[in-house]
Amino acid sequence: MEWILQVVDEIDDLIGAVRLWLLGLGTEICLAVAAVLAMGAIGAAIVTGAEVALICCAAIVLSLSAALKVHGWQLQFQPQQ
Repeated sequence: MEWILQVVDEIDDLIGAVRLWLLGLGTEICLAVAAVLAMGAIGAAIVTGAEVALICCAAIVLSLSAALKVHGWQLQFQPQQ
């Protein structure tokens, strides 16, 4: 009976790990899509002659999101002591 509980516990751990992996994968894909859309929007705004302040705001938001992503990578690969 105890081995059945161990098997069920291992299956539960596997499901939890796969769920977290899929969540991270979805986040990475959405971030890449958002960045491409933002760059396209900035390009379209420049081509159509939108206000410079709006273009600058969009560029700042894109830069901040990239900086946060790089900071997240640095935290992820930081050696643990």
